[in-house]
Amino acid sequence: MLIIRKSLATEEDARGILDVHYAAVHGEPVDYYEEDILDDWSPVVDSERVANYLSRPQQDDEVVLVAEMDSGVVGFGVIVPRFNELRACYVLPRLGRQGIGRALLSELERQAQQAGGDWLNLNASLNAESFYLANGFVTDGLGRHPLPGGREMSCVRMYKFLDNENSKWSRGVLP
Repeated sequence: MLIIRKSLATEEDARGILDVHYAAVHGEPVDYYEEDILDDWSPVVDSERVANYLSRPQQDDEVVLVAEMDSGVVGFGVIVPRFNELRACYVLPRLGRQGIGRALLSELERQAQQAGGDWLNLNASLNAESFYLANGFVTDGLGRHPLPGGREMSCVRMYKFLDNENSKWSRGVLP
């Protein structure tokens, strides 16, 4: 059974998130990016990387969700409501196309709406564009996404307006 919940600041969640990220980034198809870009985007998961993840300050009021099956993390997503930003939505590649990503994205959108968000924007990886298009996002051109090591990778800028009856748009108040 799939459970989507807010991430806990535990070593188990941190390792699960980092393992999913590594598997998704380095999984199929990898021909969109060079290997050194993939390594910068998601380095090997070890105890030091887990400790760094746990010790980092919470960034920009992020909301981190994990998708869990059989008590293990199989996906995760991150939004920053105050920036209307979707930062991440990843699922283990071996569990792809089973609705986990769609369920996770749906809950991230609900969380954004609950925080008063009217829309979400993201820098999608080239291989993830079709997933977001299938889930109602619109392409807004190519871009460059900064990686932790200072390099950049090609990405697709995307956005989606959320159906939120409490939004500024539906009340006639424009931002």
